Amino acid sequence: MFYKLLLSLTFIALFIVQDVFSQVEVELDSIAVTASRISSTVSESGKNVSVITRRDIDQMPVTSVDDLLRSLPGVNINARQGFGVQADVGVRGSTFSQVLFMLDNVPLNDPLTAHFNTNIPVSLSEIGQIELVRGPASASFGADAVGGVIHIKTRSYLERELSRSDQLQTRVSADLGAGQHNLQLGDIAVDLQQNRWRFSTSLRHVSSDGEELDNPGFDAGASDQPTYNNYFNLTTFTSSLSYRLSDHLTIYTRGGIEERDFSARYFYTRSEFDQSEEQIGSRWGLAAITHDRNAHRSELNFSYRNVEDTFDFMPGAIPPNDHTTDQIFVNLSHQYELQSDAISNRFNYIRLMAGAQYLNKQIESTDRGNHQTDMGGIYAIGSFSWLNGFNVTASARIQFDSNVPAEFLPQLSASYTAGTVTLRSSAGRAIRVGDFTERYISSQIPDLQPLRNIGNPDLRPERSFTIDGGLDWRPRSTVKISPTVFYRSSSNLIDYALVNSNQITNADNLQPDELYFYASNIEQSSVVGVEFLSDLTHNLNQNRAIGLQAGYTFIRTTSDGDDPSKYIANHPSHQVNFGLRYTARWISFHSENSYHVRSEESDQIIDGDVPSAYFLSNLKIEAQTGWSPSTVYLRVMNLTDTEYQEILGAPMPRRWIMAGLKLQF
Repeated sequence: MFYKLLLSLTFIALFIVQDVFSQVEVELDSIAVTASRISSTVSESGKNVSVITRRDIDQMPVTSVDDLLRSLPGVNINARQGFGVQADVGVRGSTFSQVLFMLDNVPLNDPLTAHFNTNIPVSLSEIGQIELVRGPASASFGADAVGGVIHIKTRSYLERELSRSDQLQTRVSADLGAGQHNLQLGDIAVDLQQNRWRFSTSLRHVSSDGEELDNPGFDAGASDQPTYNNYFNLTTFTSSLSYRLSDHLTIYTRGGIEERDFSARYFYTRSEFDQSEEQIGSRWGLAAITHDRNAHRSELNFSYRNVEDTFDFMPGAIPPNDHTTDQIFVNLSHQYELQSDAISNRFNYIRLMAGAQYLNKQIESTDRGNHQTDMGGIYAIGSFSWLNGFNVTASARIQFDSNVPAEFLPQLSASYTAGTVTLRSSAGRAIRVGDFTERYISSQIPDLQPLRNIGNPDLRPERSFTIDGGLDWRPRSTVKISPTVFYRSSSNLIDYALVNSNQITNADNLQPDELYFYASNIEQSSVVGVEFLSDLTHNLNQNRAIGLQAGYTFIRTTSDGDDPSKYIANHPSHQVNFGLRYTARWISFHSENSYHVRSEESDQIIDGDVPSAYFLSNLKIEAQTGWSPSTVYLRVMNLTDTEYQEILGAPMPRRWIMAGLKLQF
């Protein structure tokens, strides 16, 4: 198999170069992360954590956050279109609903549907780093953190408490590009800072006429158009302001608007009548107040988000579905740190945190109805670091939800570092409650067409337990090799299964004796898997460097359901990732490649074909110009012109070439 060959080549490359590595300024483990709400280094966390840095974002051949995540082992992306239009993200074989997205310490998960979780409302130019925390984190962050947490932190949030110069400092960046199918891309950001304040703002726009595709509805007689275009038009505007009221008190705010307009044919259905178009508008804001004095640190986080979604299944033929959701989040935490001089001389530190959070979700919908839910929790976290290299983090939460009984969620992680090797393990419980779509989708549509999704208001909450173990070996500061094994057992797992309407008793708008994708609880499901990651960088000389990153993921999912489900096993069984980057004095090359082995799916009615195996490659070549603040680049997405789908019926882009100019002042 090709993936075995690719993995073998990776090991050979590691063997050849690992003994000739030079030191770099920043070690791979020096970045602080929040695997729990308590900050730590990666090796102290006891979790399998990956960090995408600002430098990675600048160098990689990507146009969206989901493109960035494709490079990480354990992450599965099922996209319906490229360029950040829409993608489902799973971690360690989880469903896309079981991953918690966060932005600057507040949750992003959409109350309408997890299909919108990757509608990231900040520009790529504003992101400082992205942390992937694999494994459950519900004890620290709340519901939905089953497979993992993806925490996006903006530059201004990361630097909100830093001291600044008395002189006004200005930073301006611009990324302007164009490509095939009338692709237009612009990302402009401005950052101003002086003394105690900092202001940033950015505007990002990506649009295209899309590829011209054969229309399955034409052959079926459902449409008079032989082709259609999968167009998209995405615009994001955001601004932030931080101010240090004193040496101990900081206020940080960020807000923005986002508009999305795109073709959504076969994004959600397998109907030949599908001519879907979708428009999504979002307005949001967040704030953080931080007080830090000596051993005490308190933080108050608040966010509000309003989303209006219009889904038009057959424009001009039937009325569209309109959904408006509102989400309010509040979190208050206090941390107390005991330093080594106040405790036994065996400890580096002891950090203790207690907190509470509240989340309110509301929806007004033409096809789901009007609903509201409240949830929240109280939690406690303790992080202990011994001088001998042993670290333990213990967390516990009582989670409340207006629709289900309270849940107790414990979690434990530990690590031990001896020389260049860190051993780590973690275990914990997690839950997830069905969203508004899973409970109420299509409930208000009369005479619903077959093969559409139908909600289930009687869903029970998902429950899971996960345990993992692995190690991180750093033979050099520029090398990291990390194997991990994991196991997750789940009950009441929510997914859509094909069910005859005669067996669905809590919906009265279905056609008799027809099949529908019915939201259901699958009694038991288990996932076993292996993750492997190797990362290395070598300075060839003062002006040239080469970097390699290779990853492999194996996942096996089993369930006791009698009917085939729609999303539970919608992940590769084998996935290989391979990245290569080369930097010289004035030019750089970066290639990201992946090979996927998964269950094949097909549907002739909608020309649907998810292949059993496929290879993807993206390439970026960037060169400096004679004017030092600028570079030009060539980016090729799907270099091998692979024809594939990740969601049945939604063709992914073929080879797509674009070029652009970057400016930095």
